[in-house]
Amino acid sequence: MPTPAPLIEELSSVLSGGSAERRSEVLRRVTDLFLATATQLGDEQVGLFDDVMEQLVDTVERYALVRLGLQLAPIGNAPRDTLGRLARHDDIDIAGPVLERSPRITDALLVEVARSKGQSHLAAIAARRHLSEVVTDIVVERGDLAVTRTVTANPGARFSATGLQAIATRACGDAELAELFAGRTDVPPDLFCAMVRDAGEIVRRRLATSAHPAVRTRLDHAVAAIGDQLVHARLHAHHGPAVRLDPDALKARLCEQARGGQRGPVIEALAAVADVPAIAVRNLIRQRSEDALLILCKAAGLGWSDAKAVLAVTLGEPEDTRAAFQRYVGLSAEVAQRVVRFIKLRKSASRSELDRLM
Repeated sequence: MPTPAPLIEELSSVLSGGSAERRSEVLRRVTDLFLATATQLGDEQVGLFDDVMEQLVDTVERYALVRLGLQLAPIGNAPRDTLGRLARHDDIDIAGPVLERSPRITDALLVEVARSKGQSHLAAIAARRHLSEVVTDIVVERGDLAVTRTVTANPGARFSATGLQAIATRACGDAELAELFAGRTDVPPDLFCAMVRDAGEIVRRRLATSAHPAVRTRLDHAVAAIGDQLVHARLHAHHGPAVRLDPDALKARLCEQARGGQRGPVIEALAAVADVPAIAVRNLIRQRSEDALLILCKAAGLGWSDAKAVLAVTLGEPEDTRAAFQRYVGLSAEVAQRVVRFIKLRKSASRSELDRLM
């Protein structure tokens, strides 16, 4: 479907001496004709439109290019060279719609723009429906925190191991990015564990209180894995590499030390068996948080008589032994594990915070 002869004649006229306003009007009419017939056009005919538009894009007013980008961006067979000119434009209002939405833009062009333009262009690329690893590598490398959040939140983005590592490093210090990172299914468990281990307290708290159950579950698994690593490291530090982790032996030692009134060793042993930092146990003792210590005993798998001995050596005999016993028996494994996970993340958790969890 060729361009009508009168329009060709007018094109020749405006190119030779027409005003920018008149050239903008001709471009609008050419674009409208293309949009009306796009589904019927073959490659050769699209190429003719491409030639015409390319002659005009450098000579028209800004508003005409903004409109052209918005109109061509969603079209599956839009003129490719014209799209390239728009995508490379410094004005993000012109380039943005094409970079974000055009299915005709190649990875090579996206990489070119990502390497050479600023953060607004990177943000548009980061929001594309589909992104390959070769593109996301550049976006993550050059993008600021806002761009990194956008591309991490993009379910259609694919990342290389290098790209994921770069995001994990940034996520250690940014709670919002960490939550987005945790929500991705393509993040390897070991990389996520490393991020959680190195993250600050604000980041960990954001993950622990996320509105997304999948994020909280993933954090639980990571904390459990990190806890295992810490317990192993603690044992190796005390007993050397030849000693293997034996939870039953640790628990037996804890009970023996509690019955023997060995307060310091009991704190260390309870921390090891319950898989929490020893400093967290000491903080709970300073706060005289009887319920929290009972929960640690429950998580450690102690019977009531041994739990009572732990309380006696750390806080003194319970004021109401019967009430303490009833609370201990009524504790569920789910509550115990939830509080333990929280204590791992918050070494200085307050009694009020623990009460809310219980």
